[in-house]
Amino acid sequence: MKVRQVLIFKSSVKTKDKKNFLMQLVKTHLPQIQDATVDLDDEDAIFRVETEECSIDYLTNFLHGHGIQVDFLDRFVVA
Repeated sequence: MKVRQVLIFKSSVKTKDKKNFLMQLVKTHLPQIQDATVDLDDEDAIFRVETEECSIDYLTNFLHGHGIQVDFLDRFVVA
């Protein structure tokens, strides 16, 4: 059984253009992500992802390959 989870990352995204680029990457290349947000008002530019299938390592490596640094902070299971 798949478990829906929320993954929380600190990100290198600091501008609206970079945020739009990240959201387009997620939409186009990561269909296993149901929802994603970036909080540009937070000093750590928190990147939040809802997924049932996307692993932390895969997501981190994929984004690094596109010039976006993310550091895993926490994971929550959604009931």
